Amino acid sequence: MPIVWEKFSGTEEEIEKVKYAGMEEFIIAKNTDIPHKCLWSIDQSCFLPGFFRNSIETFYNFEVRPDDVWLVTFPKSGSTWTQEMIWQICNNLDYERTNNEYESETFSCLESHLQAPLLPKQLWTVKPRIIYVARHIKDVAISFYHHYRNIHHFSGSWQDFFDIFMKDRVMFAPYHTHVYNFWQMRNEENILFLTYEEMKRDHPSVIRKTAHFLGKSLNDEQISELADYLSFSKFSKNPRVNLDIYVDKFQKDLQTTLPDADFRFVRKGVIGSYKEEMPKEIIEAFDRWTRKQIEKTKMDPDIYRVFCDV
Repeated sequence: MPIVWEKFSGTEEEIEKVKYAGMEEFIIAKNTDIPHKCLWSIDQSCFLPGFFRNSIETFYNFEVRPDDVWLVTFPKSGSTWTQEMIWQICNNLDYERTNNEYESETFSCLESHLQAPLLPKQLWTVKPRIIYVARHIKDVAISFYHHYRNIHHFSGSWQDFFDIFMKDRVMFAPYHTHVYNFWQMRNEENILFLTYEEMKRDHPSVIRKTAHFLGKSLNDEQISELADYLSFSKFSKNPRVNLDIYVDKFQKDLQTTLPDADFRFVRKGVIGSYKEEMPKEIIEAFDRWTRKQIEKTKMDPDIYRVFCDV
C-alpha cells in the first residue's frame, strides 16, 4: 500500500490549536511509491483531517481519463475562479450553465488541494491536462484564516492560526512543497503553471494562454467577454459560481451562524491584501520562514519571485 498515514500526535496545546468545527483528529499522509520523486521535494507529507484516512487510498487509485482537466491548488489560491474560467473555455462560453450545474459525460474539470504525491497515480501515466495555480503565501494565509474562522468555526486567534500555518498544521500543508512540486513540473507538456497574481494583472493574457493549452481557440472579442464575466466585481456577486449557496447550506446543517456577518467565500480578490490585516511582526516571520524553506530544500528562489516579495 503506497499511501501511508499516521495520526498527528502533538502536545495537548498543539492539538488544541489545530482543532476546528468538531474536528479533533488529524493525520499526516505520505506516499511511499513516488513516480516523480526525482523532481519532487524530499518532504512528501500532507496534513489532513482524520476522515481522509477512509478515502485517500481510493482517491489515489481513481481512474483518470485523458480528456479530463485537473485543477490543483493550495487552498485559497483562486481555484473557484480558475475552475469557472476552465469550464467556460471548454464549453464554448456557455454563461447560462456553469460548472456547478452541468457536467459532461465526456469532460470533467476535476479539482484537488492534495499534495502532488497523493493525487491519483494515473495522472503521471495517462497525462491529462493539469493546471496548477499558485498564490502569494501571505495572501493565502489571510484568506485561509477567514475561511477557517467562518467555514470551519476555528476558535483560535489569528496569532494561533498563523502559528499553525507556519508549522504546516493546516489542511493540505505544507504550502511550500505544494507549490514547489508543480513548479518543478511546469515545463511538462501536460502541465500549465499559473499564478493568481498574473490572472489579476492581465486576465485576458491568461485566458488566451489557458485556451491554447486546452486546445481551444478564442478570438479577441470572446477573450474580452470572458474576462469581463470573470471580473471580481461580477464574479463575486454571481450566486451560481461564488459558492455562497454552499456557505449558507453549511451553516444550516451545523445550525450555526457566521462569526463575520459580511463573510463571503469569494472575499476581496486583491493582490497584497495581507498588508491591510497582517501585523508587521507576522509579515517578517513569514518572510523568515520562507527563506528557511528555500535554504532547507534548495528550492529555486525564482518560484517565489513569481508572486512573492521575498
